[in-house]
Amino acid sequence: MRKGLVSWAVLAILTVVATFAIGVTVGQANDRDEAVMTVQVSSADHEVLEGYFTLGDSATVMVKPGSDLYKFLSRQRGRKVTITLSRTGSPELSRLER
Repeated sequence: MRKGLVSWAVLAILTVVATFAIGVTVGQANDRDEAVMTVQVSSADHEVLEGYFTLGDSATVMVKPGSDLYKFLSRQRGRKVTITLSRTGSPELSRLER
């Protein structure tokens, strides 16, 4: 009888530990440092010249005219795009270029 009770207790403890481990793993997968937005790009003609673009109702960005991002956003005016913002790998020390 005592052997069965010990076996049952060990099984119960292992089940709790396994459930906790699975929960932590799922929580990490869902808790990423990123934001994904599907937005419509819009900008008035005078705003485009200055590099201002509205991304849906949640963001406005200013980009350097002539840059690749500026060219992309200019082509996408009036269209919906998906934007993903995520953190890069490990933090790096900044370097001064001479």
